[in-house]
Amino acid sequence: MEKKRSLGLVGSCLLVSTLALVLTSPTWALDVPPLAGRIVDRARVLSVNEADSLSAALKAHEDTTGNQVAVLILPSLEGESLEEYAHRVATSWKLGQRGIDNGVLLLIAVKERRLRIEVGYGLEGTLTDLRSAHIIRNEIVPRFRAGDMAGGVRAGTEAILKTIEGTYEAKDQPAVPRNRALASDALQLVFVGVVAGFLAGIVLSQGLRRTRALFGSLLAYLVAQSASMVLGVVAAGITAVLLWLVLWTGRGNRSRRTYDDWTWYSSRGGGWSGSSTDGGFSGGGGDFGGGGASGNW
Repeated sequence: MEKKRSLGLVGSCLLVSTLALVLTSPTWALDVPPLAGRIVDRARVLSVNEADSLSAALKAHEDTTGNQVAVLILPSLEGESLEEYAHRVATSWKLGQRGIDNGVLLLIAVKERRLRIEVGYGLEGTLTDLRSAHIIRNEIVPRFRAGDMAGGVRAGTEAILKTIEGTYEAKDQPAVPRNRALASDALQLVFVGVVAGFLAGIVLSQGLRRTRALFGSLLAYLVAQSASMVLGVVAAGITAVLLWLVLWTGRGNRSRRTYDDWTWYSSRGGGWSGSSTDGGFSGGGGDFGGGGASGNW
């Protein structure tokens, strides 16, 4: 009798453990498609000739440099987060060489009108977030908005390859007038001064709450005054006001509030066959850390 009870208890524990594992396991609405080639077009955007031409260019680039670039075009993300899904696809496909991590994924979701360039660790210094955003904004989005999907994919892919190769030129980026550039630099210094002064006032004046405005304002002034003395005074004043607001707001629960309460976030048609197939093409074991940029049209 005791043996039967023990077996029943063990069986119940196993059942509960299994259910818990199933319920806590991550589930995704959209599966990662197989890596059938360098161009995987599930939205029927590219013709066979267009896909083959792009695949040939990507293969030639890989043969020369070792970098692996792939394109995935989806009808819809089906509720998935663009950034999370792009990272999942890139890591599942293992684009790039192991240890070098020189892979790139261009993902396009037609229904959501969103796209992302996901960049492997090894290429983040060349195909930077800023450059990826520029390619999306200046090369791909204008063509997509004009209804030229194939042209946008081609232009974006070519810009990615040229950026990696060091030959990309942002011809359509308008020159910024000198006065506007100087004004922009000055405002950036004010912003940096206020942020640095505010953080310094919080961190350096623990136990000296009534003098934190002085610490922060002084640092803000020193940063912004390199643009002009007036802007230095402005930055110091803004910082002092912000710090005093924090002080008076937190007086009611001073005993509980610490610097840990402040969390800062940074950021950090016809003839289609479904995809372009490259015989023997597969990922090389590369890894991705979330670098790249997203956009919409």
